Amino acid sequence: MQSIVKLKLFKSTLLVVLVSAFSMMILPAKAHTLEETSAQVILRDGQVEVRVLTDLPHLILALQNNQAWLMGDINEVMPTDLSADQQVDFIKDALKQTFSLSMNQQPLTFERVVITNTHHEHGTEIVFQARHSFAKVTDISVSFPKSLGDVHASFVKPQYKLLNAGDTANIAF
Repeated sequence: MQSIVKLKLFKSTLLVVLVSAFSMMILPAKAHTLEETSAQVILRDGQVEVRVLTDLPHLILALQNNQAWLMGDINEVMPTDLSADQQVDFIKDALKQTFSLSMNQQPLTFERVVITNTHHEHGTEIVFQARHSFAKVTDISVSFPKSLGDVHASFVKPQYKLLNAGDTANIAF
């Protein structure tokens, strides 16, 4: 009787161990992947900068998706046989074409786009820069390309101060 109980306990334990092991193998590892894109829109005197942090392999797959092109989410399908430099150029052009930024209800054109691979789990940074000539900014309107997916955006207007050695900065928001 005691050996039957031990056998049942062994089978139950073995089943739990096997189920746990198999579930770890089939569930995707998400510890080092960027789930969603984040962006920071930084307004400065005479310029605006948009810093986008995204998962580059996911973006490339989105730009190579024929269905996204059919749905109008992208303007052109990225060829699969591009070199790394050609991929970067394609991504820059594709994002510039579908990214919309307006200030004081006037559209701005991005003069510079830089893609920097950060070589760690936080993804790839894409920086868009545009100039403006507004003395006072009353509103900003931004629309991100659908290929970036959901975007967590923050909007920043830095306050600059020169602090001499030992000075304290008092900032009011």
